[in-house]
Amino acid sequence: MTQIELDVSRHCIASEVKRLHNRRISDYFKGRGDKESLETQIALLTRALEELDLPALRGKDARLAGGESVDVVLKGVEGKPLAITVSGEPVDLSGVERG
Repeated sequence: MTQIELDVSRHCIASEVKRLHNRRISDYFKGRGDKESLETQIALLTRALEELDLPALRGKDARLAGGESVDVVLKGVEGKPLAITVSGEPVDLSGVERG
């Protein structure tokens, strides 16, 4: 299972996922970091961008709107639905899945 910690203290979840996605791609092409790890993280972040309506999720759960220091983790395993936890508790993703 791949897990990525998301910092929503200054950005909403949508901005943070996009920011991390762009940063990991940049790191990959600049040769910064372990390529295999970066590929796995890029794949997970891409899935989140493609499979979840992140602005709707932000509206559904105020803790993901930014400005709060909470532990947010994006989790994924290939072939299974994505999961997000806030302070260790699962977030209900029903209604925010695309497709």
